[in-house]
Amino acid sequence: MKKLILPVAAALLCALPASAEEVVRTFQKQIPTGDVGIVHIDIPVGELEIEAGDGQQVETKVELLCKNRKPRCLEAARNVRFVYSTDDGRLHFQIKDWPRTNHRGLEVRARFTVPRTLPLKTELGVGELTVNGLEGDFQADLGVGEVNVTMPESAVGSVKLDTGIGEAGLRAGGRRYESEGLFVREIHWNQGKGKSHVEVDCGVGEINVTLK
Repeated sequence: MKKLILPVAAALLCALPASAEEVVRTFQKQIPTGDVGIVHIDIPVGELEIEAGDGQQVETKVELLCKNRKPRCLEAARNVRFVYSTDDGRLHFQIKDWPRTNHRGLEVRARFTVPRTLPLKTELGVGELTVNGLEGDFQADLGVGEVNVTMPESAVGSVKLDTGIGEAGLRAGGRRYESEGLFVREIHWNQGKGKSHVEVDCGVGEINVTLK
């Protein structure tokens, strides 16, 4: 799990996307999955939305947004690279050359379509993650923000949710499970009839998982 000191986390929450953002660069790719065993997506700051697809490729659309068109944000956007690799049996998507000390008003809005049964791992530093329709193993690591996951209950065998500070909720088997507080809280559920395992870890924020 990404460890964050509380004052830093509070400052990062203020950096979440705002309505005044403008798209300044766009990356689009369609990558066949071939014989890879897992898709791994790593995004620093912004919104990440993942939809299940019926094909055997990953479709991506990644937009860089500036809260304003100040030169320092535009310069930072020009330096950013969106890359992928297929090392060690995984298809790894990553943002590189992101500003290290100050994001300069720069955010990411990413949309991915992933084969529904292929295992997926996501890493998001700060922002919002939405996942819909996947049937394979799923693992998410979020530093600060919100995670919303909807999956078919028939595909899932177990769910583990862990929030450092915040709250977590799971709807499964006709019941609602909740956990919240200022200390580490976890939800463990292993009553599913499916084969997939879901694990979501959020340092500061909110997790919502719905199996239906």
